[in-house]
Amino acid sequence: MAEELSEALLRRQLQEAMKQRAMPTVYVLRGLLAAVANRRIEAGGGELAASELSALVQREARKREEAEEFARRAGRDDLVAQNAAERALLARYLPTMLADDEVAGLVQGWIAEGVTDMGPLMARLKEQHPGRYDGKRASEIVRGLLARHSGR
Repeated sequence: MAEELSEALLRRQLQEAMKQRAMPTVYVLRGLLAAVANRRIEAGGGELAASELSALVQREARKREEAEEFARRAGRDDLVAQNAAERALLARYLPTMLADDEVAGLVQGWIAEGVTDMGPLMARLKEQHPGRYDGKRASEIVRGLLARHSGR
């Protein structure tokens, strides 16, 4: 996505999808804009930052992933396909994710600088690369690297 994520961008793309009668896209964008409106109300009004919008998109994508898993367990292939398609639509609005080796490289550099505790390493990762990594996977990588580092 070339343009920075914003509520205006989402609204423009919703209008385009409505004109093209691309109903799956319309439904996903309406749901996302509703989540944005709810978040704005919780925050007391005003525009949301791109990082907050990105977090909302990630949350919505995670919801689709969970729904897809429940549908798979229930044998509902139609819902599995629908949730997978909705996740693919939401993925267009997510930042490029860091690969495992990129996360490992960052963490190894910070360990070399003397940061050798899980909390500060994860905080630094969150601060410098918000929304660009899978938290569970990053946690596993950090634990493994710290175990290797302390085992020297």
